[in-house]
Amino acid sequence: MALLDLPPELLLRISAFLTTSELGKSRLTSKNIEAVLFDSFAREFFTKKQFMLEQISLQALIDISNHPTLASRLSEVVISSHVFPSDPEILSVSGKAMYQAGYVDHDVLMASGQAIHMLAEAFSKLPNLRTVGLRDYNGLGRYRDGEFATWKSWGWSFGWDRLPAYDADNPNSQRGLRTISPEPVLPVLFYALGHAKVVPESIHVFLRKRSKLTQQSFNILDGYLGEKVRPVLGNMKELMLAIGNDTTPYYYHRTIAPTKSEDASNLPLARLLHRTPKLETLRLNFEPSQPFASGFLDWLGSPVSRPATNPVTLPRLTALELGMLTVPAATLLKVLSKFDLESFSLWKVKLHASSASDPENCWQALLHDLATALNQKTSLKSVLIGFPSQLHCGRAPFDIEDACYFKPVGAGEEDIFGMTQEAKHYAGPGTSMADWLEELSQRTYVPPPEDDSDSLNSEDEGLNDGEGEDEDNDDEDDDDDDDN
Repeated sequence: MALLDLPPELLLRISAFLTTSELGKSRLTSKNIEAVLFDSFAREFFTKKQFMLEQISLQALIDISNHPTLASRLSEVVISSHVFPSDPEILSVSGKAMYQAGYVDHDVLMASGQAIHMLAEAFSKLPNLRTVGLRDYNGLGRYRDGEFATWKSWGWSFGWDRLPAYDADNPNSQRGLRTISPEPVLPVLFYALGHAKVVPESIHVFLRKRSKLTQQSFNILDGYLGEKVRPVLGNMKELMLAIGNDTTPYYYHRTIAPTKSEDASNLPLARLLHRTPKLETLRLNFEPSQPFASGFLDWLGSPVSRPATNPVTLPRLTALELGMLTVPAATLLKVLSKFDLESFSLWKVKLHASSASDPENCWQALLHDLATALNQKTSLKSVLIGFPSQLHCGRAPFDIEDACYFKPVGAGEEDIFGMTQEAKHYAGPGTSMADWLEELSQRTYVPPPEDDSDSLNSEDEGLNDGEGEDEDNDDEDDDDDDDN
């Protein structure tokens, strides 16, 4: 039987075992085969695409937006913080190719405003655009090309086809891209959306490197394009951010002095949230040892009855996700009990015990208080708590961080086997989330403090081992098969 005589489902099954290069060649063999494979091809490669702030990459986005079929397929556009290298020795290949093709480099693209105009042109022609993202890494999930193949930005290999070591058929072939700060990229995305008069449902910022967004990234309401940005914020339903600390350097160990809500009420991020009345999902990833996070959450949880803090209402907020922060238990309790949430998640949250009167097991006390506060609320259905810890300040020789664990259901008071650092629950019909939180509080366990000599040894080890990067609370949901 000839290949053309095979049923469409068999052709699709065969195509699933082809690499990207092989799939492209098979689509060129016959118009009939191309017609059979096109829908699955478009769904896999053009539902979600990643681009760089380089002219060659943004031009590809514009070309897709002008395509009669693919434009309607593209629902998520991700902008990477990767750009072409600035090293003259490396740039001799890609730079020469760009010069011959008439493309400008990244700095000119940004300084001249071309990046905003090219993004705006593309956004205005994507009828089903739902999500715009920013990230500083390549997503996993490109299983067609091998277990470790990733979804790179469009145009990442431009100009490198002339290098002897470059293998166009090898999806794992890499080139030396550099990473720019994401701080100015988010305003560019908002300005482009405002200029195009396009309102996506979601803005996703997933950053895994040290460089995060700063307050300048959210200062987008004033200036020439401020009025155009406000409609974008006003209709947004989902906002996920990775926020850095632009005032205090990162330290592995330091005492956190929580700031006040009054200090955060006039920050650009607070002003931005005031413009998001339709927001349903909010994710805030911070850095573990920055004082800004606790002060901002203190403001976020401020009741409407305190006008001095310029409180935010967020009347439609149903999902709150917080990660990578140090915060007093009272502040966290205030935030989680303010909104009528259906779900919340706490990922790598460190409770800050600032005085000797605070309980030894801060998480046990928090979960008990949270169960009491939410006892009358039946809307909460889903909770996730992962890798919790607590910081007891003033305990010699350093401020000691204690990990918190959860015992298995039914474990005895002295039974510490089978413990985990992750707890999640979905409250089905007829069950109470408050009851589960109270039960979970009884299963929390914090190891007793070690003596000074042991603590010193463990802290010395921690200082040596603490140079690695923590991953944000992105749940890996952006790295699955639909990450195109």
